[in-house]
Amino acid sequence: MRLYIMRHGHAVLPLSASADSDRRLTSEGEQEVATTSQWLAEQAGELDACLISPYIRAQQTGTVAMGRIKTRQRNNLHELTPDSEPSLALAAIAAEIEANDYQQVLVVSHMPLVSYLVHEIDRNKQPPIFPTAAIAVMEFDPHTQRGQFEQLMVAERCAG
Repeated sequence: MRLYIMRHGHAVLPLSASADSDRRLTSEGEQEVATTSQWLAEQAGELDACLISPYIRAQQTGTVAMGRIKTRQRNNLHELTPDSEPSLALAAIAAEIEANDYQQVLVVSHMPLVSYLVHEIDRNKQPPIFPTAAIAVMEFDPHTQRGQFEQLMVAERCAG
């Protein structure tokens, strides 16, 4: 199956008085997400599901992405927050995929988790640095929770 792992778009800087989970996308972040999501729509066609971190910037990223990509389901996964244990996040993703027999899924999360997920799936790939709104394209077997990294698409390459 095809797994697309996306980092949220550019978000406002954290203020000491506000929670990290409440950070919102900037207009630049929304544009980045629209650009990479349009690329993904052209590559993937329809997605079975979008699995999203509950943090606001990830939720907003999912909304923008799903405005560009036809997607059947939207599910929030609490295991997709920035500090989540990668093996537990990957197990939750695999369980969703297996339970629903998904064939194409977009995961929207945060650094550093997105980097660690790529490495958990493909141990031959060092954890990549994800620019905001970047999408890793993976071949993934949910039974073994292993697969192969294919590419990392960033907004600048999608736009030009």
